[in-house]
Amino acid sequence: MDSIGEPHGSPAAVLDSDLLAAFVAVAETGGFTSAGQYLHKTQSTVSLRIRTLETRLNTRLLHRTSRQLALTADGQTFLVYARRLLQLQREAVSAVGPSAQPTTLRFGLPEDYAETWLPQVLRAFAASHPAVRPHIHCRMSTELIEQLEAGALDLVLTVQHSAASTARRVGTETLVWAAHRDFELVPDQPVPLALFPEQCAYRRRALEALTRIGRTWQIDYTSQSPTGLRVAVDQGRAVTITGRRTLPPGWHTLGEKAGLPQLPEAVLEIHRSPSVQHPAFDAFTALVEQTLDAAAAEPGATG
Repeated sequence: MDSIGEPHGSPAAVLDSDLLAAFVAVAETGGFTSAGQYLHKTQSTVSLRIRTLETRLNTRLLHRTSRQLALTADGQTFLVYARRLLQLQREAVSAVGPSAQPTTLRFGLPEDYAETWLPQVLRAFAASHPAVRPHIHCRMSTELIEQLEAGALDLVLTVQHSAASTARRVGTETLVWAAHRDFELVPDQPVPLALFPEQCAYRRRALEALTRIGRTWQIDYTSQSPTGLRVAVDQGRAVTITGRRTLPPGWHTLGEKAGLPQLPEAVLEIHRSPSVQHPAFDAFTALVEQTLDAAAAEPGATG
């Protein structure tokens, strides 16, 4: 016998949150094993929930091969709605449940962004969610993803490393070559560089761009911290790559007139642990996106 108010055969009547959470976890982590780690479930449990969801929807959501897992066209469409349904569920529980207990939000981001707009985000978030205490972790993007997958972080802001990423896109950054204003780049000589380590997406794009135009280069300084790179650049000894809106005082940009190639735009995205079930985290994500949009709209800023 059907429940009152449930149309016979309605797929919405059987889309419980466990199935939705499993699908979102697989889509965001890229695999059944990592999704199981996020959800504290076995790989077989996650796989069963995906099969159940596909059966109830009567469509394939994932395309599986021996080496790759990708969303089908229906899967990409349904992912948007699955995220909305889970968020709506969290909001509904929060609206009628008891007052929220103090919560810790573990947020990771690259250090150069922490120095610019993060204080503004934290002030606004503290005003709207005084019971939630953020813990901030500054690392390189690849390290942040690893910590998120290990369960050490709840949300991370990173530079996109793959166009196939299903994380939430929250902004873009115009990348520029930069040096101290007293620095002079010698034509036909290798470009002296101060860069982050090899796993940095900015570094890879810089070297690929130089290689494409046949410009020689040498890496004179390497640091995991923007502060370490600034020391080298402030001495007038090296060129680095940075976001236009994070350009420090006393630096200037270098371009085609200096014989340097144009750099591709960087995409910023937020990765979220599927196990996070607190509406305040949705608000924090939205606040980060709003702050990035406002920074991009400032006079002289480009995104």
